[in-house]
Amino acid sequence: MSDHPRRSGDGRAVHATHGEPPSRPGVSASGAAGPGGHGAGREVRTGPAGEDLADAAVPALGPETATEAEAEVEGLRAELAERSDQLLRLAADFENFRRRKAQELTDRGRYASEEAALALLPVLDNLRRAVGHSAGDGGGQQLLEGLRMVLIQFEQALTAIGVEPVETVGARFDPSVHQAIGGEESDEVSEDTVVAELQPGYRLHDRLLRPALVQVVHPRHGRTAIAEPEF
Repeated sequence: MSDHPRRSGDGRAVHATHGEPPSRPGVSASGAAGPGGHGAGREVRTGPAGEDLADAAVPALGPETATEAEAEVEGLRAELAERSDQLLRLAADFENFRRRKAQELTDRGRYASEEAALALLPVLDNLRRAVGHSAGDGGGQQLLEGLRMVLIQFEQALTAIGVEPVETVGARFDPSVHQAIGGEESDEVSEDTVVAELQPGYRLHDRLLRPALVQVVHPRHGRTAIAEPEF
């Protein structure tokens, strides 16, 4: 055995310590590989049997675990679909509610004058009767003309708030707007026809305020009976 000291690559002497195993290039005393060695910079962890835990494979999901995961995903999808359907129904219900309220507001404004119109109709009836009686007496021409002017203005005022008279004489009898007080048979008509108006009826826009009191002529031998009201 030579006593000459070993020399490193740069010419310096290397003295070995008795009892210490010579170190290997690239491996530190702790067993971790240094720069240039295998597994550089990696911390080596070992298990009870000395195996490298860092290289242990991650266990794969078993068939039962995968099935449970798929079932959970399907359950979440079904719940999402149900929630979406509920939201759609709620949106449809809200839209119907909005339209209904809008229609109610429109009708409220449209028929706000209904009570006023009903209160004015008896006054108009009395005014019309006064004009009729004045014409029959043959006197008071100026009073008659004044009453006629008031009558015309009254009717114009009702028209301005949407009140229109129901068509009567010569019209086909309509039980939805006419109330028959009397009737007779005739060969000159092919359907029930109004021949006289006893009291006018009125509409407020498309709503009936009161029916017209009328006399009706219907075909002889019961060819066409007076129609019943339709609801």
